[in-house]
Amino acid sequence: MRERQTLFTYVYRDLEEQILSGRLKYGDKLPSLSGLSERYHVGVRTVKDVLCALREKGYIRTEERKAAVVVHRQTELNAAASSVLERRTAILEVYRTVELLEPPLLAFCARICGEEERKRLARDIARLRGKDPEQRGQICTGCIHALAEGSRSLLIGDLFTSLGIYTRMPLFRGRERFVELVAERGGFPSVAWAMESLLTRDADEITARFGAVFRTVTSAVQAYLDEMSRTFGGVPEDPSKGFDWAAERGRDHYYMQVTQDLIDKIGTGEYAAGAFLPTEAALSDAYGVCIATVRKALSMLNELGFGQTVPAKGTRVVLQDNKATMRVLKNKTFKRDTLRYLSGLQLMAVIIRPAAALACEGMDGETLRELERRLRSCGGIPLDILVQWVMGHQSLRPMKTILQATNRLLHWGYYFAFYSDGPSSAELLTQKSLDAFFCLRSGDRQGFADTLSACYCHILEFVRGFMVEYGLAEAAGIVTPDLI
Repeated sequence: MRERQTLFTYVYRDLEEQILSGRLKYGDKLPSLSGLSERYHVGVRTVKDVLCALREKGYIRTEERKAAVVVHRQTELNAAASSVLERRTAILEVYRTVELLEPPLLAFCARICGEEERKRLARDIARLRGKDPEQRGQICTGCIHALAEGSRSLLIGDLFTSLGIYTRMPLFRGRERFVELVAERGGFPSVAWAMESLLTRDADEITARFGAVFRTVTSAVQAYLDEMSRTFGGVPEDPSKGFDWAAERGRDHYYMQVTQDLIDKIGTGEYAAGAFLPTEAALSDAYGVCIATVRKALSMLNELGFGQTVPAKGTRVVLQDNKATMRVLKNKTFKRDTLRYLSGLQLMAVIIRPAAALACEGMDGETLRELERRLRSCGGIPLDILVQWVMGHQSLRPMKTILQATNRLLHWGYYFAFYSDGPSSAELLTQKSLDAFFCLRSGDRQGFADTLSACYCHILEFVRGFMVEYGLAEAAGIVTPDLI
């Protein structure tokens, strides 16, 4: 079981961090209750509790029917500098992660945007000329989020927002010295030059131009942090203030973790169709939760069509059928969960490429042999073994965080439940996964990354096809990255 972080704690810590670091400055207005609720995927009641706690700490002022206002002041530059320096390594790692992930994600979003979205994008890009850096930044941010929204993904826009919040350092923006450091590197002619590539829909061109921008900015950030360290030296780093992203906010309760694990075991054949699950007491002991939590998990299992609780006997395992799937998709919450699952497959298909390339940088012969031993052992799912290896060999902690958060959405049970014989029937996915390993073993690292991506594209198409057939028309909008 993962360590539980309440939604209140997550939202409170994030807003507190923004205020203390100066990203939310004195006098800034917070989004509305509904805006914060949508941003963090929590209820309005949770947002109200967070704002009340922030007000009691003296961070904000609230008035009826008005936006909350930040009233916390940084008493001196040293305080803001200390806040940045105590997480300087984490900041650099986030910038480097942005450098690897955002160019291909932007290329993907640009290629699938509609004609009206493209015209609106062209108008916004034309407005960049003659604007000051702050205004250009706002226009670019707006363009990027409009592209993410146009992708119909439930995750890409949220990921962009989380990365943007963490990299939006007030001690960088508008500082003459930082602007000089960016200009000294001469890595790109202008921001407009990069933004204009989005109109071409040429993935290689978009990736190249935005890659140049992000590499230059990352280099300037490192130089600026080095100068700050020399000026305000002696600030120890705080490892607890790293990047965080919760792809499944609102779905990480204990009972949902139990439900998801049971579905995985059903889909992969550990619990066979028709068999009874362990007793409530046994499940309570196995997961370290109370009986009430187990009952909520079993109730959810029944609703999802993976179980049938029989009075005085227990819960019998059932596999998905047409009627169960159609019944579940009539529920608004489950429909959104399914779209989030498909969005996770789509996101993983894009980000696994740069993540796999990064993992390969530290690979040696012994590492490769150990991976081959794990693949040859019985009982494992080849793609899962390969992706766990990729996640375990990430040198950038934010990249690992994003991979883990996305991977937690992709429960094997939901995929294998559509096969009558579970994993043994999924021969195509197994072969694709082994092809990826053969590429890695032969030294073709690009082939390894591309084939891993193809595996997720295959799962996306397979599950999406079922969902559309059973009445979830919105699923058709989750585009497969390799078919655009």
